[in-house]
Amino acid sequence: MVSPISPEYNLNKFCNHMFGKDPLAIMDAASTEISYNRRLYRETTKESDFRKGSKGREYCDDLQKLISLLMNGKVPVGATPDFLAAVKPLVQHLLKKWEIGNLRQFFSDIQQERFILPKTIDPLVVVVSKAEVEAQDISAALNVLKRLTETPGTAMEFVERVDIAFHGYDHTSQELFEIQEVRNFVYQLDDRFPFWLFFMSKQYLGLQCILWCLLPPFLTEEAQSRIFPDRINRLLMDRWFPAMNHMCEYVGFTEKQIEQLTERALKYITIGRFPVDSEPFS
Repeated sequence: MVSPISPEYNLNKFCNHMFGKDPLAIMDAASTEISYNRRLYRETTKESDFRKGSKGREYCDDLQKLISLLMNGKVPVGATPDFLAAVKPLVQHLLKKWEIGNLRQFFSDIQQERFILPKTIDPLVVVVSKAEVEAQDISAALNVLKRLTETPGTAMEFVERVDIAFHGYDHTSQELFEIQEVRNFVYQLDDRFPFWLFFMSKQYLGLQCILWCLLPPFLTEEAQSRIFPDRINRLLMDRWFPAMNHMCEYVGFTEKQIEQLTERALKYITIGRFPVDSEPFS
């Protein structure tokens, strides 16, 4: 029996394996890869298909987008920055020999590996799947977050316009910050991206989730009142405020703007999230 090219559902690995093949061969391989992985999943789990939001479903959907891209010669609807980043080297390799719709123009318009973030969406929600948490794979979330810092202009566009959501935990009785896998995921993400106070919206609960994951769980209210203030103060003073100030300097904020952002962060942490219809940072 022929094995899947990437049983771990890695689109980058699949695309790298396709170098040297023509567009038709790649489309055939992608279609076969979808079939193989779905069949293996059915045989292993007895379920008819990958669950929505799973890594396997995302992989198969991306392979279908790759087929559409090569067949129609244009970027398909729903193509994400991560999808474009994965297929770009393969497409550019193909374009050395074949003309494929408008792909040459599209990919030549993208400079220095930068892809467009959806600036019309407010907030920009970074969705983390349960499969990513269980695999402790922060790469997709980190790739999106890193794009926020690519240029001062991009950073300015997304100040207090980002939220984060963990998908697949709707039916658990535990709070997200009580789940060890989620806590470990957040620890890893925070280690690589400490700029939460600058980018995270103060109108939603994503920043609160990140904060609580970095605090001790399962404490009584009395213990929280004794332990949390010192832990939060150390986190803010040693890590989050220096990171926020770095971004403020990066974009050229005035002292007044820095003070305003600092006050909003402290108010969010001490009082709670702002009403959705409250005035945004300006």
